[in-house]
Amino acid sequence: MKLKVNKNDILYNIGLVSRAAVNKSTMNILECILITADENGIKLTANNLDMGIESKYFDADIEDYGKAAIEGRFLTDVIRSAPSQDIYMETDDKFITTIKSGRYEIKVPGRNPEVFPALPEVAEDIPYVFQASKFREMIRKTIFAVAVENIKPVLTGEYIEINDNNLNMVGIDGYRIACANSEILKGNGDEFSVIVPGSAMNEISRLITDEEEISLFFTDTHMLIRFKDCVMLTNLIEGEYLKYKQFFTDDFKTKVTLKKDEMLSCLDRVLLISKDAKKSPVKVVISEGAIELSSISETLGSMYEKIDCDVNGDDLTIGFNPKYLQDIFKNIDSEEVNLMFNSPLSPCVVDGGNEEYKYLILPLRL
Repeated sequence: MKLKVNKNDILYNIGLVSRAAVNKSTMNILECILITADENGIKLTANNLDMGIESKYFDADIEDYGKAAIEGRFLTDVIRSAPSQDIYMETDDKFITTIKSGRYEIKVPGRNPEVFPALPEVAEDIPYVFQASKFREMIRKTIFAVAVENIKPVLTGEYIEINDNNLNMVGIDGYRIACANSEILKGNGDEFSVIVPGSAMNEISRLITDEEEISLFFTDTHMLIRFKDCVMLTNLIEGEYLKYKQFFTDDFKTKVTLKKDEMLSCLDRVLLISKDAKKSPVKVVISEGAIELSSISETLGSMYEKIDCDVNGDDLTIGFNPKYLQDIFKNIDSEEVNLMFNSPLSPCVVDGGNEEYKYLILPLRL
């Protein structure tokens, strides 16, 4: 391989694909970014076997076609430090790539590109098309409820359910549920569901920029998402997801409507005391016209605050993990928030007054 490429162009594409490169692995090839130069230009690929990202072809002056596999972080540092916009790269038969820029020259040892794992094939025939900014918003409003570690692997992923022209996105960690719903711009009418690893959904959110639409394609084992400048492919999690809809009900004994910002500020103060939610949960007392929050810590003291609100229904005293409440309130955009209760031991349902987003949180015993 022998070529000349613009520094900004290659750095931009390294930034896209490097999210899928492994920092440390017993399989050294997974730490590499694969550079492919052919008649279409050059493209970059990274693949950690759970997730892969491949850039679109971009322009370069190519003298000899070929491939090079170079450790991703080192490649980034080498290109970023280059003094000139013109980057010259030449790879020999021992996988050593010479990189030149201005008077700067460095020889970078690589790996055999022929053993770099190819991305699984996913047919891009019938796309599901979404508004990119909306899809990113749905991830933001649900990803915090995905379990980082769990005895049930399915809870470490986001549940994507497609029916008719709607997409449901759900995160559950065993203590709370976050649900988002949106319309699909284009689909084929099929009904199906998949579980996408939470780590992959986070990367999808970061890869979405200003493009108006993104396209998704599915197989039984993989999801492919096409962006403006790259394509990402991720494994799916096998298993049966929780039947989350059965936990939501429209029949409540108490409904509270309050200002989001007031409650969020109050929760910030609660968390000064409730460092350990299991030992010092926030106590919530609901009575006519007000909601009272209090917490006691053996080492940090106590706090109490009262917030005016609209209350319909029975008085109630209930306990929560304040951090879980804070996460929900941070991700509601409306000025007013509804909290619906049935008993001190029943889940609380939270929404912002519309059907697009709703949340459920389990109480703690006081």
